[in-house]
Amino acid sequence: MAASSASCVQGTHALPQRLNGPEAIVVIVIVTLASVLAVVYGLPVLDVLQLVVGAGLIAVLVVALATGAPARAVRTALSAVLTPAPAA
Repeated sequence: MAASSASCVQGTHALPQRLNGPEAIVVIVIVTLASVLAVVYGLPVLDVLQLVVGAGLIAVLVVALATGAPARAVRTALSAVLTPAPAA
């Protein structure tokens, strides 16, 4: 009889991980600062959104460069960061 090799070829599905403590704190701080900019300092919400999105895209680019992501992913993130926003 042939030995079964099913256990070595079965793929494991990675479940999405929940945010751990420090990651959740960073998200809370970013949302809090964005709301303070909009409410307390009167910055238009669209400007706050552009600021948060720009910072997020730069973070993605830095992480991609630090982890050695494929060149295509880095080019996509870089073009997203450098493309000017449409005029309002």
